[in-house]
This record gives sequence, structure tokens and C-alpha cells, in this order.
Amino acid sequence: MSVLVKQKGFTLLELLVALAILSLVALTALNNNVNMVGNAEYLRDKTLAHWVAMNRAAEIRLDKRFIGDDGAEGVSIMAERRWSWRVTGQSTPDPNVQLIEIEVWPGTKRKDSSLAFLSMYLGR
Repeated sequence: MSVLVKQKGFTLLELLVALAILSLVALTALNNNVNMVGNAEYLRDKTLAHWVAMNRAAEIRLDKRFIGDDGAEGVSIMAERRWSWRVTGQSTPDPNVQLIEIEVWPGTKRKDSSLAFLSMYLGR
């Protein structure tokens, strides 16, 4: 009389399918982490650029002088990085008020799009 013993465990095919599913989950999690790091860097840069624009706006308010037709450009240091900015002034219907726009981008070369854009009104 022979007794058949039923083997318990996974087949090779079941193990390969499980490993494939686990690999897909791991790749998806890794991709999400890469996206989160990229978003965090972008938000950090955008926040710093906004702070540069706000600092420039405060300096303009303290100076209490209208911006000329040519505007002004410069470089500021924030968080040990260089930030370029451009300030332009536009007249308004009220001759005692000027619309001032400030653009900020990282580095010293002007980019096509700024990271921060700030508008404010300056009165005499």
C-alpha cells in the first residue's frame, strides 16, 4: 500500500507572479518618492523666490521713489543662492500712484518664466 503525501508550498510560477507584483509595487513607490522630492525642491525654490520678491518690495517701499521707465535689474542672495530680479514701474490714472511689478528667477541668467511674480502699488 502506498500513501501519497500531498506537497505543501508554492510552485515556481506562483513565486514568479508574486515577485512580479512586488516589483511593480516597489517601482510605483519609488516613482512616487522621486516625484515628491522634485515637488519639494520646486516648492522650496518658489518660496525662496517669493521671499526675494517681498524683500525687494520692502526695499522699494522704504526708498519711496518711483521706478523709472527702464525699470531695474539686480541679483540678491537668499539661502546661499543667487536670485535675479527685475522691477518695472507703470503709471496709473492717479499720478501719485505707480504700479510696480517684480519678477524673480533663480541664477544670474534670465529665464523665460519667473518663479515669483509680485505686483504692488506705490504712492508718493
